[in-house]
Amino acid sequence: MPAAAMTPTLRTVFITACLGAPSSVLTRALKVNGEARHMVSDCDGMQAADVSSDWGRMQRQAASALCATPLHRMYMESWVDPRFLGNYRKTYGSDGWIEEAWVNYFKAMPNSIDFMRLTDGLIESIHRFSSRPIVLVNFGAADAHFDPERFPRLVLLQARDVSKLGVSFNFNKFQAALLSKVKVGVSLDSDMMMATPMADSLFTRSREEITEAYPYPMLPVHFLDRDPVNLKDYDGTGNYLVYQCDGCPKPTMRWGQAQPTWTFWSLPFLGRWQASKLNSSRRQGVNTANIGEDEDLLNVALWTEGASKQWCMWQPGGVGFVSDNLYSEHSPGPHFNADRSRYVKGTPIAYYFGHAEKTPKKVEAALSFLESMKSKPVPKVYFYDEKFYTEFTELAKANPEVPHLCIL
Repeated sequence: MPAAAMTPTLRTVFITACLGAPSSVLTRALKVNGEARHMVSDCDGMQAADVSSDWGRMQRQAASALCATPLHRMYMESWVDPRFLGNYRKTYGSDGWIEEAWVNYFKAMPNSIDFMRLTDGLIESIHRFSSRPIVLVNFGAADAHFDPERFPRLVLLQARDVSKLGVSFNFNKFQAALLSKVKVGVSLDSDMMMATPMADSLFTRSREEITEAYPYPMLPVHFLDRDPVNLKDYDGTGNYLVYQCDGCPKPTMRWGQAQPTWTFWSLPFLGRWQASKLNSSRRQGVNTANIGEDEDLLNVALWTEGASKQWCMWQPGGVGFVSDNLYSEHSPGPHFNADRSRYVKGTPIAYYFGHAEKTPKKVEAALSFLESMKSKPVPKVYFYDEKFYTEFTELAKANPEVPHLCIL
């Protein structure tokens, strides 16, 4: 069929590699306003995914509910920022998937200078301390101005913002996981900073824990206890904030932070709950229309489906811990983030990432401090009950209750 006879919005192109062979990494292009966009995901491709691979089969299942609503189909499209095509080709495999990656969702806006500096700090920290790539999905129309040469392991994708459907912008976190075609992923926010290469272990551990038999994303323990059962013990102080909702099940775990790790086995879970939220429908008795944020939905969905695994905390607040706790081996405090029903001694911590740091200068200072410590002995990254440990296995052996609560 001649090109002129093809559907004007969608056509197939072939990218010839240097040896002259067609590459399947970049085979789909969407024509928008006369400009070809190299697609990563869309409903047609997801629904026609190769079911001979487990990840293709899981992607097809994830897409079934989301793509069934005509209004939602356009939100299932993601494409490569043209400046990052080279990084994309080096990072993604011939099947169009990436094996392991950190994944960030954000919205580039013309005047969001501090926010973009924080995102830049996150990318910089990944390039300093991780061996894995990072995929950013921009749900805004403005240029992000990141440099593919400065950040050779960064892939920048573009997608449409689901907040236009009347939900929180943060539900784009689900979209980023569903549209980035990452087989094993860890979701990061822009206000985070990586502090140690040991965080890369999350990928291996996710492969081991999130399987066909246990296909649920895993969240790290939150600093807040939100279990209604502990409301009777609340005296107005401390790290307690009750969570209740229409149709909420009994919590199966402590409240988790919205930094999910997943494998391709998790994609149907993410797809069905995202579809329910975008349709404001009930799922297994839960009224998703009344669940306001991504973190809320992740926790309630995991409880509803009987999930039982969570990571120990690997994302303490701020970035000052690199000098105040990590390298000084100074306790963050007795019974840190303790609750009355599960973590009575406090939450075990892995000082992998800082989280919720809103001041770019503090991130820059923390990165400078870590650079100055490169010649020093590797610090003990794990902490629990007033003691630091070199390995999590050492911590778990010394405190046999911990593996029944959280793992790393």
